[in-house]
Amino acid sequence: MNKDAQKKAPFADALEEYCRQRMVPFHTPGHKLGAGAPVREQILFGKALRQDLGLMYALDDLFQPEGPLREAMELAADAYGAGRTFFSVNGTTACIEAMILAVCGPGDTVLIPREAHRSVLSGLILSGAVPAYMESRYAEREEVSLGPDPASLQAAIAAHKDARAVLFTYPTYDGLAGQLTEMVRIAHQYGLIVLVDEAHGAHLAFHEELPPDALACGADCVAQSTHKLTGSLTQTSMLHCRRGFPYTDRVAAAMALVQSTSPHYWFLASLDLARQQMALEGRQRETQALSLARQARKQLNALPGISCFGREMMRYEAVGNLDETKLTIDFSGLGLMGREAERLLRDARIEVELTAGHHVLALVTFGDSDKSIQALLDGCRKIAGMHQVVERKDTPEPPLPQPQVVMAPREAWYAEKETISRSLCAGRICAETITFYPPGIPVVAAGEVLTGDVLAYIDQKLAAGYVTNGAADSSLDTIQVVRKG
Repeated sequence: MNKDAQKKAPFADALEEYCRQRMVPFHTPGHKLGAGAPVREQILFGKALRQDLGLMYALDDLFQPEGPLREAMELAADAYGAGRTFFSVNGTTACIEAMILAVCGPGDTVLIPREAHRSVLSGLILSGAVPAYMESRYAEREEVSLGPDPASLQAAIAAHKDARAVLFTYPTYDGLAGQLTEMVRIAHQYGLIVLVDEAHGAHLAFHEELPPDALACGADCVAQSTHKLTGSLTQTSMLHCRRGFPYTDRVAAAMALVQSTSPHYWFLASLDLARQQMALEGRQRETQALSLARQARKQLNALPGISCFGREMMRYEAVGNLDETKLTIDFSGLGLMGREAERLLRDARIEVELTAGHHVLALVTFGDSDKSIQALLDGCRKIAGMHQVVERKDTPEPPLPQPQVVMAPREAWYAEKETISRSLCAGRICAETITFYPPGIPVVAAGEVLTGDVLAYIDQKLAAGYVTNGAADSSLDTIQVVRKG
């Protein structure tokens, strides 16, 4: 990394300079730098409306960058050790869709983990590729998926010798990092292109005590949610191609296909500035985040009835490392499910990332402080004081049911559909993607069989109060299936 070059923020500088010129706008957006915006919008956003710019060729073009935006993306590639980096204003969803579109076509087989995000299924629908699932390991005590291990990958390759690519989720939502270096080695040995959904790993490259990032593990193409754990605005992400990746130009074309033609320049400038911050201050800031997370984990484990797993998770063969800035806080010792704990924490003005089983997930970043960590601890301490320690009930979070793929997702998407009662769905082919969100992992996707295990999982989630996402009928009283005959 060229530290001197990383001091620059070329696109943010260009945007700032353009705004200083106070040009008279005869271009979109229609509110004309806030002058015509609704009154409440003016109150809510204030002077920021004067910087509400997009598609300004005076600055640069996201899809054919030649000036400061091109330089900003080149600096991002340098910071992350990529051959080429693309900015996304449509989140990591667009990045995942683009990298699948770039390397796969109709009928191509892609090996994916059971924990694949719903955007992976969207990429398969767009490309016409067909998923083949690697078997994932599951930690019953902790109620978290561990992802596939090298043996899972080897078995999937043996069963699908014609596979074109493999996609890994690294790390998991809970910060569990699989044995990616070894699995990349195996995949490349068999000629597979390695794609990685590294939505929760944009910070990994900047500290040696975090798991190695996916590019360092040898991946070919990596999608990162820059906004999730570093400093860019929500909805902004990056897609990195390794040096020498032969499909880089196809990735560029695919990114133009799945992104808005009116990219917001706030978003692009925030990516430029987030990269600058991590390149210059990343190690220092991640040291701070790790210290806070480790203090929190130690104190959480001292509370009666509460636990928070740490590096002991590496006893599982599938786990190669752990991002310690993720706090999976388990309340089973107090007889509480995660949904109950989430509500109690909200009463204490603590908002967590997600819930599952008996736990909630709290993310610690360099945006945290002693004060915010203390607020989390105080909230958990209050819950511990309200409940007696109990022996854990035998009501564990079940692992996601194993999919049965019988039709390409694209084929199921375009097939004739009918809507029937959930009670009559057993054995039918699902024509929609059903997800409980977060974490956005489909319970069943278009083209998969609605098995008894799938329907039982749905029943349990609904009974526990979880809200579905993606289905036409949000109550799931009915489900769309492929029409017979």
